[in-house]
Amino acid sequence: MKQLTVRLSLGSLLLLSASVAQASLGHIGSNFGLLPNDVASAQSLSLFSNQPSAVYYNPAYLARDRKGAMSAGMLFTDQTLTAKGWNTPDDVVQDDVIEDNSNYNILLGFKTDLSKMLKDDRAIVLGFMLGAERTGTNLLAFSSTSDQTAQSLKYGQQSLFLSLGAGLNLFKGVDVGASTRITLNASANLGAQAQVSGQTGFESLQVSAAPSIQPILSANLNWGDILCPDQKFCWAKGLETAASWRYESKYNTKVNANAVVPNLITQLPLIVNTLDNYQPETFTAGIQYNMHKLRLGASMDYALWSGANDQFKNDTIKDIGQLKFKDVLIPRAGFEYRLNREFSVLGGVSYEQSPLESTESLNVNYVDNDKVVMGLGFSYLIEKALFLSQPVRLDFAYQYHLLEDRDFLISTTAPAGNQNNPNCPRPPVKDNSGNDVKVRCEGATAGGDVSVLNAAIHLTF
Repeated sequence: MKQLTVRLSLGSLLLLSASVAQASLGHIGSNFGLLPNDVASAQSLSLFSNQPSAVYYNPAYLARDRKGAMSAGMLFTDQTLTAKGWNTPDDVVQDDVIEDNSNYNILLGFKTDLSKMLKDDRAIVLGFMLGAERTGTNLLAFSSTSDQTAQSLKYGQQSLFLSLGAGLNLFKGVDVGASTRITLNASANLGAQAQVSGQTGFESLQVSAAPSIQPILSANLNWGDILCPDQKFCWAKGLETAASWRYESKYNTKVNANAVVPNLITQLPLIVNTLDNYQPETFTAGIQYNMHKLRLGASMDYALWSGANDQFKNDTIKDIGQLKFKDVLIPRAGFEYRLNREFSVLGGVSYEQSPLESTESLNVNYVDNDKVVMGLGFSYLIEKALFLSQPVRLDFAYQYHLLEDRDFLISTTAPAGNQNNPNCPRPPVKDNSGNDVKVRCEGATAGGDVSVLNAAIHLTF
């Protein structure tokens, strides 16, 4: 027999089923970019990258370069996110700072030519990309919480990022690709007999996890190869267009627990179904024009965040917040200027509208902002690197997120702020017993900024 309370047993179950961390609905691929070229261009040139990160943004473009490559890098983020309370009578907001910490991710990418598998000379290139937070110590970081004060919708610790796919050249100037983003669905079942004194016996615990594979499809058109393949001077030379589609993905955890107290309670169920790291279904289209020294590109993302409305209705932790999301368009533009054979400079900008339509979410209190993202970076090519037979490239990038101020109503039914003088305009809500529960709330202005550094080394073979 063990001296444990049922509450502690259930809490232990949650810890076993997911590593606790302040995770978010974003991930490094969508929030920042995977490799320095993605970060520096604010993802405006990501559709036209032949690096391993193409496996996520545009797997078709892998077929544009048959050279094998390995990439290793680190992405460092430092965020200062605030929600400044208005000092209204309820005074719920006790601390203006939501997030004020730094984090880093280890990035590994790989691509290799599989063309010899085919009888004809048709390019087929396999790519793989992995991102692990803090060298893997938070490999499967997962958190889903209600909160009596503000919490960020997109920023926080990032779960494992994993993508695998390939690009294929159909015919001259036309490439297609398919890949997957791999996430995790975890489930746990707990059963126990408990005494009123807190002793438990006949405990049973089963935890399982299964991968969830979500598809990514893309296509790329090189108009110079299509319209004028044999002409040296042609207006279409260097003009490319691309489109990609990514299905929605998420990490999900389900917990089914049941405790029995002999001669008192036959069943004490606890059912939790919650998600984290949700990414909406996204359509992306882009155009690039590559000149002698200058490369210009622009793209547009259409993210179907309205699909999250049904997801959160089934979330037993966040459903009380009645969160509402809307579809958003994200425009991006960027450039690369080649100073010489060794050095090139990249830059980009994007404007990202917040998909969070709700300005109040009771006991969840998500905040999110429209933001301007600006990036700048450079690449240095080392053609003769020590004992290596192939060139080595070093990439560096910096990105800055400027969050526009936005007003929210932070509300909670928990004992918080001025408990003796609740003055919230929100009406009371019903608890599970049908009783009225007073709501405490306070207006707050969310804002802040985020800085990102990314460095990587690329080896070809």
